[in-house]
Amino acid sequence: MYQTTLITFNELTVSSLYQLLKLRTDIFVVEQDCPYPELDNRDQDALHGLAYEGEKLIGCLRILPRKSSGAVSIGRVAVQVDYRSHGIARRLLNEAIAYLQEQGEVLIDLQAQAHLKEFYGSFGFEEKSEIYLEDGIPHLDMQMQLSEVPKRLQE
Repeated sequence: MYQTTLITFNELTVSSLYQLLKLRTDIFVVEQDCPYPELDNRDQDALHGLAYEGEKLIGCLRILPRKSSGAVSIGRVAVQVDYRSHGIARRLLNEAIAYLQEQGEVLIDLQAQAHLKEFYGSFGFEEKSEIYLEDGIPHLDMQMQLSEVPKRLQE
Protein backbone atom coordinates (compact mmCIF):
# COMPACT_ATOMS: atom_id res chain seq x y z
CA MET A 1 0.00 0.00 0.00
CA TYR A 2 1.00 3.61 -0.43
CA GLN A 3 2.01 5.93 2.37
CA THR A 4 1.60 9.69 2.15
CA THR A 5 2.98 12.50 4.24
CA LEU A 6 3.14 16.29 4.33
CA ILE A 7 6.54 17.62 5.40
CA THR A 8 8.58 20.80 5.28
CA PHE A 9 11.69 21.20 3.16
CA ASN A 10 13.93 20.92 6.22
CA GLU A 11 12.34 17.58 7.11
CA LEU A 12 13.29 16.05 3.76
CA THR A 13 16.12 13.56 3.96
CA VAL A 14 18.85 13.74 1.34
CA SER A 15 17.37 10.62 -0.29
CA SER A 16 13.83 12.05 -0.27
CA LEU A 17 14.99 15.36 -1.72
CA TYR A 18 16.91 13.58 -4.48
CA GLN A 19 13.89 11.39 -5.32
CA LEU A 20 11.58 14.42 -5.29
CA LEU A 21 13.74 16.46 -7.65
CA LYS A 22 14.30 13.46 -9.93
CA LEU A 23 10.58 12.64 -10.09
CA ARG A 24 9.63 16.20 -10.97
CA THR A 25 12.43 16.52 -13.54
CA ASP A 26 11.55 13.15 -15.11
CA ILE A 27 7.94 14.26 -15.57
CA PHE A 28 7.95 18.01 -16.11
CA VAL A 29 11.19 18.32 -18.09
CA VAL A 30 11.89 14.95 -19.75
CA GLU A 31 8.45 13.32 -20.25
CA GLN A 32 6.76 16.57 -21.22
CA ASP A 33 9.77 17.64 -23.30
CA CYS A 34 9.80 21.02 -21.62
CA PRO A 35 13.21 22.46 -20.79
CA TYR A 36 12.52 24.92 -17.99
CA PRO A 37 14.17 25.68 -14.64
CA GLU A 38 12.50 23.04 -12.41
CA LEU A 39 14.56 24.27 -9.49
CA ASP A 40 12.88 27.63 -8.85
CA ASN A 41 14.14 28.39 -5.33
CA ARG A 42 10.62 28.07 -3.88
CA ASP A 43 10.85 24.55 -2.43
CA GLN A 44 12.51 25.82 0.73
CA ASP A 45 9.31 27.67 1.74
CA ALA A 46 6.92 24.93 0.62
CA LEU A 47 5.15 22.10 2.37
CA HIS A 48 5.70 18.92 0.38
CA GLY A 49 3.15 16.16 -0.08
CA LEU A 50 4.91 12.88 -0.78
CA ALA A 51 3.53 9.45 -1.69
CA TYR A 52 5.68 6.37 -1.25
CA GLU A 53 5.52 2.70 -2.04
CA GLY A 54 7.97 1.38 0.51
CA GLU A 55 11.04 3.60 0.18
CA LYS A 56 10.26 4.62 -3.42
CA LEU A 57 8.77 8.07 -4.03
CA ILE A 58 5.90 7.67 -6.50
CA GLY A 59 4.04 10.98 -6.25
CA CYS A 60 4.34 14.51 -4.96
CA LEU A 61 2.89 17.98 -4.73
CA ARG A 62 3.89 21.17 -3.03
CA ILE A 63 1.98 23.83 -1.15
CA LEU A 64 3.36 27.35 -1.37
CA PRO A 65 2.61 29.90 1.36
CA ARG A 66 -0.13 32.49 1.14
CA LYS A 67 0.42 35.18 -1.48
CA SER A 68 -0.64 38.82 -1.32
CA SER A 69 -3.94 37.72 -2.90
CA GLY A 70 -4.68 35.77 0.29
CA ALA A 71 -4.44 32.40 -1.45
CA VAL A 72 -2.07 29.51 -0.86
CA SER A 73 -0.94 27.67 -3.96
CA ILE A 74 -0.78 23.97 -4.78
CA GLY A 75 1.52 22.93 -7.59
CA ARG A 76 4.07 20.47 -8.92
CA VAL A 77 1.52 17.63 -8.66
CA ALA A 78 3.22 14.62 -10.21
CA VAL A 79 2.89 10.82 -10.17
CA GLN A 80 5.34 8.34 -11.71
CA VAL A 81 4.04 6.87 -14.97
CA ASP A 82 3.64 3.31 -13.64
CA TYR A 83 1.49 4.55 -10.74
CA ARG A 84 -0.96 6.80 -12.58
CA SER A 85 -4.67 5.97 -12.36
CA HIS A 86 -4.11 4.44 -8.91
CA GLY A 87 -5.62 7.41 -7.04
CA ILE A 88 -2.29 8.71 -5.78
CA ALA A 89 -2.69 12.31 -6.98
CA ARG A 90 -6.26 12.32 -5.65
CA ARG A 91 -5.08 11.11 -2.25
CA LEU A 92 -2.29 13.70 -2.09
CA LEU A 93 -4.68 16.50 -3.07
CA ASN A 94 -7.34 15.41 -0.58
CA GLU A 95 -4.75 15.39 2.21
CA ALA A 96 -3.39 18.79 1.18
CA ILE A 97 -6.88 20.32 1.03
CA ALA A 98 -7.86 18.84 4.40
CA TYR A 99 -4.61 20.13 5.94
CA LEU A 100 -5.18 23.63 4.54
CA GLN A 101 -8.72 23.67 5.92
CA GLU A 102 -7.40 22.65 9.35
CA GLN A 103 -4.93 25.54 9.13
CA GLY A 104 -7.76 27.99 8.50
CA GLU A 105 -6.89 28.72 4.88
CA VAL A 106 -9.84 29.73 2.73
CA LEU A 107 -8.48 30.12 -0.81
CA ILE A 108 -6.26 27.87 -2.95
CA ASP A 109 -4.77 28.83 -6.31
CA LEU A 110 -3.61 26.28 -8.86
CA GLN A 111 -2.02 26.56 -12.31
CA ALA A 112 -3.41 23.48 -14.03
CA GLN A 113 -2.31 21.90 -17.24
CA ALA A 114 -5.41 22.33 -19.41
CA HIS A 115 -5.96 18.61 -20.00
CA LEU A 116 -6.37 18.17 -16.21
CA LYS A 117 -9.16 20.75 -15.85
CA GLU A 118 -11.85 18.16 -15.08
CA PHE A 119 -9.62 16.32 -12.61
CA TYR A 120 -9.02 19.48 -10.58
CA GLY A 121 -12.63 20.51 -11.06
CA SER A 122 -13.68 17.31 -9.28
CA PHE A 123 -12.13 18.74 -6.10
CA GLY A 124 -14.00 22.02 -6.40
CA PHE A 125 -11.43 24.09 -8.29
CA GLU A 126 -13.02 26.55 -10.73
CA GLU A 127 -11.52 28.10 -13.85
CA LYS A 128 -10.27 31.63 -13.32
CA SER A 129 -8.55 32.29 -16.65
CA GLU A 130 -8.56 31.43 -20.31
CA ILE A 131 -6.10 28.79 -21.47
CA TYR A 132 -2.58 30.17 -21.95
CA LEU A 133 0.82 28.71 -22.78
CA GLU A 134 3.35 28.30 -20.03
CA ASP A 135 6.65 26.82 -21.16
CA GLY A 136 4.87 25.66 -24.33
CA ILE A 137 2.17 23.72 -22.44
CA PRO A 138 -1.49 24.85 -22.28
CA HIS A 139 -2.43 25.89 -18.72
CA LEU A 140 -5.25 27.67 -16.98
CA ASP A 141 -5.57 29.28 -13.57
CA MET A 142 -7.98 27.60 -11.18
CA GLN A 143 -9.08 28.51 -7.67
CA MET A 144 -11.02 26.93 -4.81
CA GLN A 145 -12.83 28.49 -1.89
CA LEU A 146 -12.25 26.00 0.92
CA SER A 147 -15.55 26.79 2.59
CA GLU A 148 -17.22 25.31 -0.51
CA VAL A 149 -15.38 21.95 -0.50
CA PRO A 150 -17.92 19.11 -0.40
CA LYS A 151 -17.69 16.98 2.77
CA ARG A 152 -17.18 13.79 0.70
CA LEU A 153 -13.76 15.08 -0.43
CA GLN A 154 -12.58 15.53 3.13
CA GLU A 155 -12.66 11.81 3.94
